[in-house]
Amino acid sequence: MRVGSIALRTSLAIQRSFGIVEDRGDYLVLRTPSVPDYWYGNCLAMPGPPGPGDYAAWTALFEAELPGRAHRVFLVDGVDGNLGAAGPFLERGFEASIHDVLATESPRRPERRLEGLEYRPFSSDGDWEAGVETSLAVNSGSPGYSRGYVERSFAATRGAVERGAGSWWGAWDGKRCAAQMGVFRDGGLARFRDVETHPEYRRRGACRTLLYRLCEAETAARGPSTFVISPEDDAVRRIYEAVGFSFRERVVDFCLKPPDA
Repeated sequence: MRVGSIALRTSLAIQRSFGIVEDRGDYLVLRTPSVPDYWYGNCLAMPGPPGPGDYAAWTALFEAELPGRAHRVFLVDGVDGNLGAAGPFLERGFEASIHDVLATESPRRPERRLEGLEYRPFSSDGDWEAGVETSLAVNSGSPGYSRGYVERSFAATRGAVERGAGSWWGAWDGKRCAAQMGVFRDGGLARFRDVETHPEYRRRGACRTLLYRLCEAETAARGPSTFVISPEDDAVRRIYEAVGFSFRERVVDFCLKPPDA
């Protein structure tokens, strides 16, 4: 399947770093055997938004490719936020998410920074354990974020980083991880993943400082890139805009969470 969206293209690059992407010609299958409860790593990517009658066809494909899963996730290749014939999905409990994707070729040094922390890559068992604790604090109460899930996810990510597929950085207050994020490359694109700030360090400039420092390091090591990121909300979006990111495209996905999530 030919992919047009920079968000989906870079998501697939991340997926390949620790999981599997299988091309079926008119759709893609994503599998993550090491993290079977990672919904967005065990799903289908479709070539465009659903049309009339696609609910039955898509769900049948999902069951054939990923049998026995309690969730259903469909990523959609597109750039304009078109939901297509979403009605049958929404009527059956799916959530349709629309995300703005931001990008920059020229990261800008933010005016407000937090300079009292150390900004560096993860480099030890203790660093990765601290990253797990920060992720648990950030996602406390969110569906699916059990300790077991977060530990499995971080183990898969660490393996990908240690194989050279990406970088993972933290903002360090001693041994405490105040903020963290990863970046993975696909040619001239560099996609940020899991941008998280510990609740006790929010609104102090840690995240934007870390983001800029990581962009600097990646540019110095690998040359100019198009940095890509998808903010979760407007508050987070302002952080990225402070570092020079601007709107590039709008993407869609459909998610049916497990009954116990």
